[in-house]
Amino acid sequence: MATYKRVDGDYFITTLNSDDNVQIQTNTVKIIGNLDVQGNITYIDTTELEITDPFITLAANNTGTYSNVGILAQQTSSPDVYAALRYNVTVAAWQISTDNSTFANIVTGSGTTPPGGANTEVQFNNGGTFGASSNLSFINTTNKLTLLGHQVFGNIGTAPANVANSVAVYNKAVGSGGTGLYVQSSSVSDELVSKSKAIVFAIIF
Repeated sequence: MATYKRVDGDYFITTLNSDDNVQIQTNTVKIIGNLDVQGNITYIDTTELEITDPFITLAANNTGTYSNVGILAQQTSSPDVYAALRYNVTVAAWQISTDNSTFANIVTGSGTTPPGGANTEVQFNNGGTFGASSNLSFINTTNKLTLLGHQVFGNIGTAPANVANSVAVYNKAVGSGGTGLYVQSSSVSDELVSKSKAIVFAIIF
C-alpha cells in the first residue's frame, strides 16, 4: 500500500552524531525536482551512467584559475594509475596521457581557427602538435592533391597488388632501368628508365 508524507514548509532529517548515516534500501529512488548535493565528495556506484545534458562543466563556480581541467580514468585496480584527458590552460591545448604524468597535445587553437593551417591544407604531426603547410593541400570538390616539394619512395621489396582502375608507383631494388622506381597496374608492371639508361638502350637497339 502506498504511503504519502505531506509537509507544509521545509522537511529536515538530521543525525545526532557526525559519523551517523542515512540509508535508503529500495528498488528505485525518484526525485521529482532538483537535486542539490552539498559536500566535498560524491560517490556514484553504478555500472552504467546516463546523462541527458550534452555538456558537462568541470570546475564549475571555481573562484580561482586552474592550470588543468579534465577527466581521469582508473586503468587498473590501483587507484593511482590513470589515463587522462585534460585541457592545459598554459599551452591552450587539449592533451591525453596513459599515466596521468606525461601528456601529449591532441588539439591546439580555439574558436573557429583550425588547429594547424588554412582550409584545404593537409595536417600532420609537427613535434606533438598539429601542423600544416600550403605546400601540401587537398581540395575535396575536385579530388586534387597538391605537393610542392619532393616525395621519397622507400624500398618495399616487392610489387604491390593491382588495384582496379589505378596505377601504383613504388620503389624496390634497381633493375635494368637504372631507377628502382616502378609502376604497377592491371596492364603494366615495369621500371621507369633513367636518361642515361635510355641513351644506352637507344644505341644498342
